[in-house]
Amino acid sequence: MADDRVTRVWIVGSSIIRRLYAHIREQGLDRNLGLRCSITWEGRGGRLWEQLLPVLRSLRAKASAPDILVIHLGGNSLCREGRSRLDFFQEIKTDLAEVLRLLPRTRLLFSSILPRLNWRGQTARSAYGVERRRRWLNSAVAGFLAERQMRCVRHSNIDLSHLSRDGVHLSTEGNELLLSNLREALQVEVRR
Repeated sequence: MADDRVTRVWIVGSSIIRRLYAHIREQGLDRNLGLRCSITWEGRGGRLWEQLLPVLRSLRAKASAPDILVIHLGGNSLCREGRSRLDFFQEIKTDLAEVLRLLPRTRLLFSSILPRLNWRGQTARSAYGVERRRRWLNSAVAGFLAERQMRCVRHSNIDLSHLSRDGVHLSTEGNELLLSNLREALQVEVRR
């Protein structure tokens, strides 16, 4: 007998995810991205990496664990004062290990931190140093996940030209690209 169970997906993130879901609704698109799955969209403006575990525990208290978890966080925490990129990477690794303990049968996808013109907590006049930190962190997290047979959703097709006027959030075209990237990654995972 074939397994008729629908794959459960949680997409947890910041305002990028909240706005992406709003874009989906405004465009009249399928909230499940046309895939054989049920997606819970959990995006909140200003959400920090440090809020990941409390959000997951709250979701887990209300619902069964997802088959797939997509995390799109880190951009709002990248410039936290007094924390080096190595400290932040260690925090991410520690938290991801806790996620795997909390949701042991869940497949994890980390959605890479997107480029920005303006970063929360940025002190330097130029975002160049923050951009280097972002790229390094995305690469380090991707390597960490690959060692554990997990995946990173890269967004190499999204650049500064895809931002809205605020220099942080995505334009309509940027949202379409992010949506396509997430759909492609989930398509692979839902088939597994």
